[in-house]
Amino acid sequence: MPSAEKTGLKEEYAAMLKSRPNFIVTHYQGLDVVQISALRKKLRDAGASYTVVKNNVFSIALKESGAAKDFPYDSTLKGPNAIAFAGSDVPAVAKVLRDFSKDNEKLKITAGVMEATYFDAKGVAAIADLPSREQILAQLAAMLNSPATKIAGTLNNVIASLARGIKSVAEKNG
Repeated sequence: MPSAEKTGLKEEYAAMLKSRPNFIVTHYQGLDVVQISALRKKLRDAGASYTVVKNNVFSIALKESGAAKDFPYDSTLKGPNAIAFAGSDVPAVAKVLRDFSKDNEKLKITAGVMEATYFDAKGVAAIADLPSREQILAQLAAMLNSPATKIAGTLNNVIASLARGIKSVAEKNG
C-alpha cells in the first residue's frame, strides 16, 4: 500500500504534467546546490520549473496521465533525475539545458516529451536548435507584413509617376 507521502508526490507530479505536459528529463548527479540553483533561475526565466523527482512515483504519474507515448520508463528513469517542466516554449527550455550542460558536464539531458511525443537526447538537442516562440512570431509577422509593404510601395510609385506626368504636361503647356 503506498504511503501518504508517495501518494501526495504522485498527485503533485500529475498536476505538473497536466499544467505543463511538455518536459525534459535530466540526470543531475554531481551538481552542487549552487549549480542547481543557478540552473533553476535560468529555467524560471525561460518559463519552466525544475523539480527533482522520485523515479518510480514519477513514472506512475506519467503512465496515469497519458502525457507521453512510447516513453521508455525503465531505461530513462534511472539514477538521480530532475524534470524541467516547460510551458509552450520548449525550444527555449531545451536551449537553456543544452547551454548549461556544455558548461557543467555533470548535467546530462536524457529524454524529453513535447506534444505527447517522446524524444531521446538527440531529439531534445534538435528541439534546442529550433527557433524560440518569439523568433517564430517575429518571422511570421515579417512575412505577413511583406505583401502590404510591397503593395504600398507599388501604389506610391504609381501616384508618383502620375504626378510627374501631370507636372511635365503642365510645364509643356505652360
